[in-house]
Amino acid sequence: MNPSHPTWIEIDLSAVAHNCARIGQDTSTPLMAIVKGDAYGHGAVEVGRAAVAGGASWLGVARCCEARALREAGIQAPILVLGMVTPEEVDEAISQRLTLTLHDPETLALFSARARAAHRTLGVHLKVETGLGRVGVFPEEVPAFARKATAGGSLVLDGMYSHLAVADEDHPLNELQAKRFRTVVQAMETEGMRPRWVHLANSAAAYWLPETRYDLVRVGNVVLGMRISIDRPLPEAYRPVLSWKARLGSCRVLPEGWGVGYGQTYVTERDELIGVIPVGYGDGLRRIPGNQVLIGGERCPVVGRSCLDQSMVRLPRPFPVGEEVVVVGSQGGEAIWFHDLAALYKTTQVDISTHLHSRVPHIYKHG
Repeated sequence: MNPSHPTWIEIDLSAVAHNCARIGQDTSTPLMAIVKGDAYGHGAVEVGRAAVAGGASWLGVARCCEARALREAGIQAPILVLGMVTPEEVDEAISQRLTLTLHDPETLALFSARARAAHRTLGVHLKVETGLGRVGVFPEEVPAFARKATAGGSLVLDGMYSHLAVADEDHPLNELQAKRFRTVVQAMETEGMRPRWVHLANSAAAYWLPETRYDLVRVGNVVLGMRISIDRPLPEAYRPVLSWKARLGSCRVLPEGWGVGYGQTYVTERDELIGVIPVGYGDGLRRIPGNQVLIGGERCPVVGRSCLDQSMVRLPRPFPVGEEVVVVGSQGGEAIWFHDLAALYKTTQVDISTHLHSRVPHIYKHG
């Protein structure tokens, strides 16, 4: 227990490094650890540093500002910016040795002009549109586009990638996308333009579609010990990274017929022992019926509507004020993980972890 906070999040960085090393072993492929969205709410700098220590060859982010934070923290590993950038950010990418995503004639013109003006080269990974319908160059246009991109000498085509739309499902689009990408890779090899880093596999594909691994696997969830699919466990070797804990703030008996919380949606059926924890929807606990927490190694239901800052819990027996409560994590023989919450909330694990509020202190541990 951490005595200085009413609620806190613990991040096990040794688990990050361990998981990254294990990904390399299981896929036999270099790893690009995806740390966008502040490493899905876990802390991009700390997780990025641990991922590199665990053997990650690359880090992947969505925006230039995320890459900037990594560089300012002294992380020198190759970083791919997967999303769009402004003209000013291109200049920053050049100076910070970032790699940008090249995906259409407009980005080609922008990147080339900025690199020429800086009298420097800029590393790029060409994005291929194989079926996600987001951004990218169509497969049949890639060789000609690549020739144009490298003709001026200001851009270095260091990589080429695409993104699978339904890799976590048994879906015919997976094979179609893989075939389209394979055709592009073969065409680039024939032209003598195959980049050093060719990558297609996201987390699901890295494990379930091994033919998509190529030169890198892009993995986010598994780096953090979260399941690829909420109904499919990871191998036991992987370790969860995040635990969310709190201290019991109150424990008292409410008499039969006593309403609990805003709207009085819960009324005691008998004398009931009700605890209060300093965790609410302002911290990231969704205001959805069915939440549970762990106290004394037992699952205890959250009752009534969670408040912004507090929630009420029905307790099986008295506990002292200050008793450790687990919102996400394990205690005794019980556990509540992000995949459990994702099933309850009918959303993704990352949707939950990225919405944990910054007011909940993050405590980084090694082991």
